[in-house]
Amino acid sequence: MSGSELPVGTCLDMCPAAERVQREKERRLHPFEVAPGYRGDQPRADPQRVVKEYSRPAAGKIRPPPSQLRPPSVLLATVRYLASEVAERTDASPAEVASFVADRLRAVRLDLALQSAGDAEVALVLEAALAVLLAVVARLGPDTAHSPADLMLLQAQVQESFGSLRRCYALGGGPHHRQAAFQGLFLLYNLGESGSQRQSRARGQVAISARWRPFTRFCSYLLPCVPAQPCVPSWQLTQPSAKATLPACFACSGPCPTCRAVLCDAMWAVPAGEPWPAFLVP
Repeated sequence: MSGSELPVGTCLDMCPAAERVQREKERRLHPFEVAPGYRGDQPRADPQRVVKEYSRPAAGKIRPPPSQLRPPSVLLATVRYLASEVAERTDASPAEVASFVADRLRAVRLDLALQSAGDAEVALVLEAALAVLLAVVARLGPDTAHSPADLMLLQAQVQESFGSLRRCYALGGGPHHRQAAFQGLFLLYNLGESGSQRQSRARGQVAISARWRPFTRFCSYLLPCVPAQPCVPSWQLTQPSAKATLPACFACSGPCPTCRAVLCDAMWAVPAGEPWPAFLVP
């Protein structure tokens, strides 16, 4: 994960000043980033709210200097900001929130990949970013196809985030105390997908039939739909229908508060009263 040829980021803001000024000048600020009282024809950037947006790295393009890269500590603070101040906003649609958060988290992962950082730091940031991404995707409903958030793109970003984190686990020294939870979530998220099933059989990461319960509470914070019979120890019941896969459940808008409460009371993985995704965002 680290390399001597890579720089260490030195930008201490959630967004480099140059980008903030440029986007303000070009009127490309997101409403979530505008300073209060300036939501007119001349929006002003709030340095405490502007978050670096994702910019696809072009082939042959010079790597950004350290001053344009946020170090792991700032990246983690950025993820915490997105989790606490943006992910649960009620003044915008879940789709708009998901679109904004997903883009900014993608920029977080890119900054992390372009600099030298320790394995523990990388894992911490990737875990927190994935937790927040899953939280906003889980709140999307069936009308997402007609909204700013492209569900297929979001699902691809979830898988990309899982891939980055699992590579970090594989290449790093470890141990990472959240690794078992995220490895289990990867399998649960991909239940019904042949690739995930092959991996679980080949590598023995999780015996779903034997270890279903430890991850139940973990899933209950993610799934808008929960089992109709939560006491029955069968992973199929975590899906609204026999043909649905777990990713499809994330787009379902049929919450069941009673079942969710039963699940939360029955399990111990998350501290009582601590909402998702806070318990996985250090």
